[in-house]
Amino acid sequence: MKKIKYLVAGLLMMGLSVPGMAQNANYNDLLKPIEQTLKSNPNLDAKGLKDLTKEYEKEFKKDPKALVALGNTLLMSKKYDDASAIGNMVIAKFKDCGDAYVLLGDVAAMKDDGGDAAMWYQQSMTMDPKNPNGYMRYANVYRKRSPEESERALNLLKQVRPDYPIEAEAGNNFYLGGNYAKAYEYFAKTQKESLDQYYLVAYAVSAYMNNKKDESLDIAKFGTQKFAQNITFDRVALWSAVDTQKFDDAITYANKIVTTDSVEKSARDYIYYGLALKGNKQYQQAIDQYNKAFDMEKNNFKPYQYIADAYAEMGQEDKALEYSEKYMANNQDATPSDYAKLANIYIQKAAKGDANKQANLDKAYNIYDQMAVKWPTIAAWVNNMAGMQASKAGQDDKSVEYFNKVVAMLGNKENREEDETNTLKSALANLGYYYWITKQNLDAAKPIYEQLVKLDPNDKNARAALGLDKPEDVKK
Repeated sequence: MKKIKYLVAGLLMMGLSVPGMAQNANYNDLLKPIEQTLKSNPNLDAKGLKDLTKEYEKEFKKDPKALVALGNTLLMSKKYDDASAIGNMVIAKFKDCGDAYVLLGDVAAMKDDGGDAAMWYQQSMTMDPKNPNGYMRYANVYRKRSPEESERALNLLKQVRPDYPIEAEAGNNFYLGGNYAKAYEYFAKTQKESLDQYYLVAYAVSAYMNNKKDESLDIAKFGTQKFAQNITFDRVALWSAVDTQKFDDAITYANKIVTTDSVEKSARDYIYYGLALKGNKQYQQAIDQYNKAFDMEKNNFKPYQYIADAYAEMGQEDKALEYSEKYMANNQDATPSDYAKLANIYIQKAAKGDANKQANLDKAYNIYDQMAVKWPTIAAWVNNMAGMQASKAGQDDKSVEYFNKVVAMLGNKENREEDETNTLKSALANLGYYYWITKQNLDAAKPIYEQLVKLDPNDKNARAALGLDKPEDVKK
């Protein structure tokens, strides 16, 4: 509920719940000395407060919007009881004043009472159905607790106020609640040219989080042009450009971020700068950026993995292993990808064919074996990957050992998922080829290909081996 409290405070500061304030300079001017007095004397007693607001209340006793504006001023000074009194007074005289109900809901929200806040916002929706403030506040209360209820309120607003641009508001609502899929769904219905910068940031980030990287880059680029001072657009553009392999663009955005003195740098900034440079094959410069990221966050060892990747691409396997092993030693939550990268360095080192070739291959195989035990749900995929690496290294017997493990795991498995079936097909295809072509043993290959052709009736090698197609159709 505290997030709702802070949101309400922010909305009040922007004047969202008092749309009439900007239209009435008279009561806006008279509110200013009240605001200033409350800021300078937050502990003003009841008598002093009554004297402070008496003339204002008398002047605007027939103007509900002016009175609600006073209530909001009291609320921001944490005069909750006095703000509530104003709200109740307005409702007693003007029952259809939706902003008065919103005021009472805001009081409840600032007191961390989400249920009471939602009740008052709903009252605003009922008594003043064309006022968007009640709907928006109600949706904000429910955006994490019940996204469906939040969305229902917004759609109801759209029904009664077709002219009201709920898409941007709804997108921002879901964005603030961490529901990026729904946020993107609504923002995608807007015109980016019409969005203010905060909503445009939310749109760009939501697109990025939904793997719409090209679109995110397009939105962020637009934001860098329209709101050049907001560095967030450059950051989103940097992430998106790296992920879409537009490395020259990414380097441009990264340079702006790290050379702007007024920008507080983050480790993520330097990591993505490094990724952009690595993508551009500027390996040593990339390593320099990764080291800066590590210097900023000494307890985050992920930059070591990126350094290892850079050295691996440079062909410096020993340095790659040094940093990869440092990373693994300090990472209790290493992922399968982390293990696979370490194994690949040993494979790459073995491919150079020195005297330690077998030792390096054995280390890679050992890592794959560890992965299969550590993550049994992906063991078949791991064994298939190990088999392909063994085959690539010219160790066919070792590859067959791994491929047979895959078939044993998945061959008779019920309710195989699609990715598991693809893994099984890969293992069967490699086994069939081994027996038919490498060993020249068609009898051994046939039962393997018979199993494969049931899964993939169009596999050319299986069809050729089984006499369904011509032998020249064999895929090498």
